Amino acid sequence: MIRKILIAVVAIAIVAAVGLFGYWKALEQGLVRYNEYDIRSEGMLEEGDLAPDLELASVDGGEPRRLSEFWAERPLVLVFGSYT
Repeated sequence: MIRKILIAVVAIAIVAAVGLFGYWKALEQGLVRYNEYDIRSEGMLEEGDLAPDLELASVDGGEPRRLSEFWAERPLVLVFGSYT
């Protein structure tokens, strides 16, 4: 009885590992997206590459602005994180 349970647990672990590996590879190739805002295409940004010219929503409800509008005058640093 214990042997059957052990075999079942090992089989489930193998299936889960293969599925997770397949999902990870699909994410790398862009076949699966994290969410609706994931717009990656082939390749990834490398250090020193220019940021994609994105349209940014205004926090005060104003008109959206392009990222290129901000770095036209001076260098721009984007920080993604939580302040809470």
